Amino acid sequence: MYAAFAPLVGAIITLMNALNSRFAILVGSLLSTLALHVVGLAAVSLVLLVKKEERRPGRLPILAYSGGLVGVGVVFACNYAFSVLGASLAVALALLGQTLCSVAVDATGFLGKRKYRLSLRQLPGIALAIAGVAIMAERWEGHAPAMFVALISGALPVISISLNSELGGKIGVFRSARINFLVGLAATLVLIAAFRPPLAGAVGALASAGPVLVLGGGIMGLLVVGATNLIFPRLSAFSAVILIFSGQALAGAALDAFSGLGVSPRRITGILVVLAGLAAKAWADKARGDTH
Repeated sequence: MYAAFAPLVGAIITLMNALNSRFAILVGSLLSTLALHVVGLAAVSLVLLVKKEERRPGRLPILAYSGGLVGVGVVFACNYAFSVLGASLAVALALLGQTLCSVAVDATGFLGKRKYRLSLRQLPGIALAIAGVAIMAERWEGHAPAMFVALISGALPVISISLNSELGGKIGVFRSARINFLVGLAATLVLIAAFRPPLAGAVGALASAGPVLVLGGGIMGLLVVGATNLIFPRLSAFSAVILIFSGQALAGAALDAFSGLGVSPRRITGILVVLAGLAAKAWADKARGDTH
């Protein structure tokens, strides 16, 4: 069931990133990030009014509470990458970051997760996935900074999700999400105090952006945090990535087509090559009994 649900989560992530990127263009990155966390915190607080969650015994390292801090970095990185590269290429490069980071998480047993050691038979699949990203990139020159940021935007969510799922397993999915938004909100307020963006027209800017952009990112963020808290503990990090990416890739291609950017045959080929590589890696995992 969780494996079947993961591609839908991927599609929601892509749509959320696209909305957040558009929102940031209209009102600024800091103000849009502030609104995202305020809306997400309000939404999860409402959920917790009707759904009580029990805390399991045991202590967690302070690191487990830092998922929201990492999440702020994800928002800024995705906003920049999507605005410069478009959805398809930003998603593809984020996948490469996700792939490398998830392999590291599986190999090290980050935060007590079950270890899935990397073997030689898995390398061809990973190499094929990287080749698919290279095919999608088409032209590298001129976009190197944005492409690097897109790579980081893929690695950071794996860390954030691992942290949040560990916390959610102890204190509950929605209580974990509330802490995630609280930490992210605190980090955003610190950035606003440090950089002091002009906020005189903030209310007017938010009103002109419209309710979909103002509310969409925070509500979708809550859905993603809750869903990944359920999915990640039950799958290897890499298996979760391949399933989530399938939804991200299709949604990214659809968004590019809908926005008028178009989807070239080369990018479609790249998506298929990436999926083939991830499938080959997943098959290698299954062959040695590393999947749930």
